[in-house]
This record gives sequence, structure tokens and C-alpha cells, in this order.
Amino acid sequence: MSRTLGRLLFSFGGRIPRATFWWAGLALGGAFVALYVFLDAALGPASTLVLYPPFFWVLAALAAKRLRDRGRTPAWLLAVLIPVLGPLWLLIELGLRRGTPDENQYGADPLAVRADYLTVR
Repeated sequence: MSRTLGRLLFSFGGRIPRATFWWAGLALGGAFVALYVFLDAALGPASTLVLYPPFFWVLAALAAKRLRDRGRTPAWLLAVLIPVLGPLWLLIELGLRRGTPDENQYGADPLAVRADYLTVR
């Protein structure tokens, strides 16, 4: 596993843009479903319980980095505990809204890092 992929999936530090959040989330969901089906067929339903802790860890790491990109603290993940409105708000906040432009208290803009000196704003 490359160092950047490991940092993306397991680290809670830094910021990630929307596209990275969506692609990583879709890949995570696909991997979870594939592993779930395989383990269920091969070893039975009880064996699938081993998938949940790493799945929630990676999901929380992605969401925390995305919240930081929006300029919010990861404590906002607790909003998921509010029935219906909490998960809906998090979906809109994490998946649809643009991150803060330029640098914020959590680091440099992940989109600006790839820009060179010829980029026009």
C-alpha cells in the first residue's frame, strides 16, 4: 500500500476535496460489499462482523478530513446521532459543499497544492 493511500484511508489529519471523498467512499463501499459477500458465503454470517471496525475507522477518517476541508472540527461527526437530520446534514456538508478556499486552520487547500505558478484564479 502506498504511503498516500494509507494516509488517506487511516489518518485523521489533513484535508481532502470532494472528489477524493466521493471516490474513496465509493471504493470503500464496493470493497466492503465484495468482502461481505465473500466472507458470508465462505465462512458464514458471523464472520462478516470483522469487517465493521475497519470500515467505520476509514469512513470516520475520510469524513474528518472532509470536515476539516470545510473548516469545521471533526466533532461535527456527532451530528450523525441526530435521527434523519444529522445524517442528511452530513451528506450535504461533506458531499456537496465546496471546501474553504486557500489555507484554513487545518492546512493548505488540497486543490491549490496541485496548482502551479501559471494557474489563473
